[in-house]
Amino acid sequence: MKLAGEIRSSGVGVTLVVHEHRRLGRGIELAMLAEELKASDVGLEFLTGGLKGSHDLSGIVFTVLAAMSGMEREYIRDRTLEGHESARKRGKPSAAPALQTNPCCPSPCTCGSRR
Repeated sequence: MKLAGEIRSSGVGVTLVVHEHRRLGRGIELAMLAEELKASDVGLEFLTGGLKGSHDLSGIVFTVLAAMSGMEREYIRDRTLEGHESARKRGKPSAAPALQTNPCCPSPCTCGSRR
């Protein structure tokens, strides 16, 4: 953000171009980034997805679309949980076996060693 502000202060227009809004964040994260970009007078453009195109970062349309992208994540989570419950009722495993924690790894073990 600092570099974009420095470039912008030299009189050159700056636009942050992102493939898809999901690459930047969701909901409140997008709104906070939009405020930061607006304060630095940096434009924002998405190449694909529901927010495709350039946006007025102070506009209500951007705010609504950013909020909807956050809701999309919740919708996907709910559908996934429904699928797990449905599979459980039918007696089918619905997830991969849990990874075991291991002293060699700070999180669930993915290195393959079982000490």
